[in-house]
Amino acid sequence: MERAEAIEKLNQLVGQDLHELANKYDITISSPSGKVNKGWAGHVCERFLGLPINSAQCPNFGSWELKCIPLKRLASGRLTFKETMAITMIDPYNVENTSFSCSHLLSKLQKVVIVARTVGSSFQCPTFIHSVIPFSL
Repeated sequence: MERAEAIEKLNQLVGQDLHELANKYDITISSPSGKVNKGWAGHVCERFLGLPINSAQCPNFGSWELKCIPLKRLASGRLTFKETMAITMIDPYNVENTSFSCSHLLSKLQKVVIVARTVGSSFQCPTFIHSVIPFSL
């Protein structure tokens, strides 16, 4: 799927609770023991766009990367990031032996679509898509 088409489609989710889509796409939010699947919201967005779940280092959609980030509301009402955003896993060998210009990190950062979602105090609270933001390095 091309990035522009994905952005248009993802914007249809603004204001929707991702828990409902997780149920629709059979995405596990937490295990029976209560351990939370940290990537569940991103998996929901990938499934919504027709991408099967994968763990490849290359960008999710070939030429662009999809990231889903949680936002929390402060007591003042202001939205802020709940946590840092992981771009990719790296290993020392690849870092040492690959120039940045040829790295999978750069390929992911060059074209990213960020889906921001508001979260509550626990994973059980509704999580609504707030916005879809294209980013190009």
